[in-house]
Amino acid sequence: MNAAGDQAGELRRLVKEKRQAARRRGRLRTVAVLSGKGGVGKSNLALSLACAMADRDKRVVIMDADLGLANLDLLCGVSPRHDLSHLVEGSRGLTEVLTPVPREERVTLLSGGVGLKAMADLDDDALQRVFGALEDLESRADLLILDTGAGIHHGVLAFAHAADLTLLVTTPEPTSVRDAYGVIKSLGSAEEGGELLLIVNMAGSRAEALDVADRIRRAAARFLGRSPSYLGCVLRDACVERAVRGRGIFYRASPSSSASRCVGELADALLQWGEEGPVPREARGLRSFFLRLARGFFMEK
Repeated sequence: MNAAGDQAGELRRLVKEKRQAARRRGRLRTVAVLSGKGGVGKSNLALSLACAMADRDKRVVIMDADLGLANLDLLCGVSPRHDLSHLVEGSRGLTEVLTPVPREERVTLLSGGVGLKAMADLDDDALQRVFGALEDLESRADLLILDTGAGIHHGVLAFAHAADLTLLVTTPEPTSVRDAYGVIKSLGSAEEGGELLLIVNMAGSRAEALDVADRIRRAAARFLGRSPSYLGCVLRDACVERAVRGRGIFYRASPSSSASRCVGELADALLQWGEEGPVPREARGLRSFFLRLARGFFMEK
């Protein structure tokens, strides 16, 4: 074997070891789900994706991180008695602010909106107390999915920069495509956050979704020097609207529908991304996530 072949073999070995080490560390991975505009089905998709990951033996906490119009509790069919604000003020512990999602053994809801705002007023000692309480999530979950607000504003970008992975949801609608490009532009360079993956929701066909993704990726690469990877799509399906009207989760209400099958494919692709795709950033843990979030958003008043 020549020198080039030896070097290639050594590189493959190092890459494999890095992936295996990352998996052994087992730290909770944070995933932010965002969109450039409302009405693209982001929250429904985030919740269904959480259920699909649970079906793949992942323990999932989904946090309502919309600082304005939080609605995951309605989609889950629950009325949480406590939220993150109670933990922040010290009146409740972590177990009390976590709400089990009905009929889901591995999915738990953490209502965060008001509590996330309250964290902005804490001093360093109080922040450390909150971080310490939240660290227990490391032993309770494998994945923290953050359903952020729609649009491009500082709070949404802070979540994206702090998370290990960001899923950008768009639709084929021209305004949605334009706003998705705007999100990529606002996020800045790849060094400022974790991996950025693109999902095309409400697609008329897989070909249409791929065309939309290609247009966004080409424009971003040409003008921004950053191009998100395409994770996959969810096909337009009447079952989604029916589930929303019934305050249900479409992935559970219609498991054999085309939309639900697409969500399953996204979950598989997301798992494969960390194991067989490019070397993933190390899952930096929950304390590190909230520290980055505090530096990027809450401390800027």
